[in-house]
Parts: sequence; C-alpha cells; structure tokens
Amino acid sequence: MILSKKSVILTLISVLIASISGMGVFAYFPRYLLNLNINMILIQLILTFFMFTTVVFPPLLGKFSDNIQRRSIFFKIGAIGVNITFFILSFTFNLIFIIILLLIYGFFGAFATLKFVLFSELVESDNRFIAYYAAITALGWFLGAFLCGIYVDIFGIEFFFQFLLIISLINTSVIIFIKENRSLIIERYENQNNKSINNSKIIEQEEISRSIYPSLFFRNLGVRPILIILAILMFFHLSSDTEIGFLIGVNFLIQFFLNILIGHIITDKNLKWIMIIGYLLSAITIFGWIISTNFWSFLLFQILISLSFSMFSTATQIYISQNSTPKNRGKYMGFMSTSSQLGTFAGGLMFTLLLVVYSDYYTAMWFMVALPTVSALIILVKFESQSK
Repeated sequence: MILSKKSVILTLISVLIASISGMGVFAYFPRYLLNLNINMILIQLILTFFMFTTVVFPPLLGKFSDNIQRRSIFFKIGAIGVNITFFILSFTFNLIFIIILLLIYGFFGAFATLKFVLFSELVESDNRFIAYYAAITALGWFLGAFLCGIYVDIFGIEFFFQFLLIISLINTSVIIFIKENRSLIIERYENQNNKSINNSKIIEQEEISRSIYPSLFFRNLGVRPILIILAILMFFHLSSDTEIGFLIGVNFLIQFFLNILIGHIITDKNLKWIMIIGYLLSAITIFGWIISTNFWSFLLFQILISLSFSMFSTATQIYISQNSTPKNRGKYMGFMSTSSQLGTFAGGLMFTLLLVVYSDYYTAMWFMVALPTVSALIILVKFESQSK
C-alpha cells in the first residue's frame, strides 16, 4: 500500500533532479580542478576529504530523524544549503575557498539520504518501489553526466557550477511540496506488526546481518577512488567531453532498467547470490578500466559496472528496508551509507598514497582489483549465518 501517492511521486522527481546535480559534481569536479592546474595527487586528496563529510553525518542524521520522527525537514534544509553552496562556488576561484565549500556541500548533501528512508516508509518497503527508487536515481546520474558533458563542451568546465545551481534550484521547488504523515506511518507499521505478532517478532539490531557493512566498505575501498577520477582516465584516450559524459552516464542509464528488473526477481533465496555476483563484477570492472583505451572498451566495462552496482546495491537496500522498522530504519540506512562512504574515504587515502609511490594511475589501480572480491567472500561466508 502507498501511504501518499503525491509524496511518493514528488520524492521520485526530487531524487531524479538531485541525482543530476550530484553526478555533475562527481563526474566533473575532478576535471574542474585539473583545469585549475592542480596536481593529480592533490586532486585525489581533495576528493578524499570531501568524501569524509559523507561518512560522519548519515548515521547521525538517521538516528536524529528516528528520534524526532521527521524525515522531510532534514532534506529540505539540505537542499537549501546545497543551493547556497553552488551559488558561492559559481563565483569562487580560490582553491582554499573551493575546498571549504566542497566540504560544506558534502555536509548538506548528506541530508538527502533521508529521502530514501521516508520513501521506503511511504511504500511500506515494497520490493518493486524500492527498485523504482534505485532506477530513478540511476537515470538522474545518467542525465547528470551526459548533460553536464554537453554543457562543458559548449560553455567550458569553468562555468559548470552555474549549471548545477539551476538544477538544484529546480529540485528545491519540488522538495517543498513533499509531505509526511508520521502518525499514519507509525499506525500502519504497528497494525501490521500486531497482525503478524504470532508469526514474527519485532526487528532488533542483531537481526540485521552485520556482514553487509564490511562488504560495502571493501567494495567502495577498491572502486570509488577510481570512479572519482574516471573522467580523467577517459580524457587520456578520448577528445570529446560529450563522449566522456555519455560513457560515465550510460552506466547509470543501464542501471535504470536493471534496478527495475532486479527488484522483481530478488527473493529471500537468491538475494545472497545476487550480492556476491555483484561484488565480483566490480573486481572485473577495475581490471577492465585498466586495459581500456577507446570508446568501445570503456563502454563494455561501464555496462559491467552498472550490472554490478544494480545487483549488490538493490539487494542490500531491499534487505535493510524489509528488516527494519520506522523506529530504526533511518539509523540502519545511515549505517549503510556510512559503510559505503567510509570505504570511499579510506580508498581515496590508499589510492593517494599509491599515487605518491608510483606516480601513475594505472599502476595504482592494480592494487584495487582484489578488494571487491573480499566483499564477495564476506557475504559468502558470513551473510547466511547472521541473517534470517
């Protein structure tokens, strides 16, 4: 049952728009710094500390929203903060100020994680709608990378924050109309729990398999530092920002369709193996990025990474959503986000150190291939014994 069709639709629209601006930052901010003649090692370090802002705040915000039982107020505040940050960045060219503003953007951007928490409550953790949310997010990422690439080709990389500001303002105009009826959400959960009390019990923390957190950590430890500079890697072999934007974005366009498909085929019996295969495909993709030298080879491995992410991410979201309650879901979603971002942060530090030692992206990437495989092994060994 959908508790508010209007809020569900508006949330999906907001997620689509916010994903466009978020992917613009993710895909082209490294190029923006490169355009300022910043050393590649310093670029990696700056982006690593930016990711640190997304480590600390999601679980704190999730826990706080669990306590006060208001999700929407948080991501509305976050949207306003992002607007202000993009506006200032549009007129700032000093590196120190840019770094400070980037960290502020990371702080306000973390508020958006609560959209998914509210959405899962509004659709009562329905597999299909959780998959739709993931699909819409992926579609926004595709549009963000592709449209931002076209914009950069036309106007230049130095003006891309103006593009992000316009998109963010549109998102804010949608967010202000999202409503949540906490009393109805809690009432529906309690009624369902009372009906099934003889067949199940209230979800406690130990019933959420802890194996999912280190798995997310190790996968992002290996993959995300490379994703951050993927546009730079492609720039070494391709001459068009439109091509680069398409290649980065096509990953997420494919995810749009895969997320919907996977949401319909995931069951309790195959969820574990979908996670495992997804993590293994991430390892294969890192190898693929190393050997790619043209448009078509990059395209092939972008297809693989989209399949990888759709499998383990959608499975994890569905698992947590169905094994948590309105009283603790924000906390668990925060743990999921922090595990991913902590892996990104640690991976960024590791990758930066490797660049210092080897001064070459491709040599450093060889050390990252095995890390997603560790994630698959953790799920293989620990997930079944710790989950229901």
